[in-house]
Amino acid sequence: MNIDKKNTYRIVFTYDEEPSLNMVYAEVGDGDYEIFGAFSGICGGLGMFHQNADGEITVSDDPFEFDTKYEDEVEEICKKIESLRAEFEDTDSDGNLKGLSDTGKKFMLGSHANDDGYEWAYSEDASEDFIYDVQDEWNLKFNM
Repeated sequence: MNIDKKNTYRIVFTYDEEPSLNMVYAEVGDGDYEIFGAFSGICGGLGMFHQNADGEITVSDDPFEFDTKYEDEVEEICKKIESLRAEFEDTDSDGNLKGLSDTGKKFMLGSHANDDGYEWAYSEDASEDFIYDVQDEWNLKFNM
């Protein structure tokens, strides 16, 4: 299963240049598509989320918990989404998040900022609704 770049969306928030939220998600399928996404943050955990064609959201680190019509391909899809998330991250030798990668920093060049030290960037047409869904269901310590 291929992930189409034109149906892939990113949201990144930083606080004092540390990644508070790195989120990527993609629309998968034709017609009644489903959403598969991954997120991480330096102050919280990481995980995945899925929205089925009926709009139901599941947040988990186990893609086999997702109620999807792509159950035979769910592992492959989620590995690709996780790989897209990791493109924006710089990690240490133990796999701990150190900050944004050069690719992530380049994405942030078009960011917005406020006086509290937050900066954020969204890819075109990205929806912050998924941030609300994830922050209520998982260990991500980032709130909007």
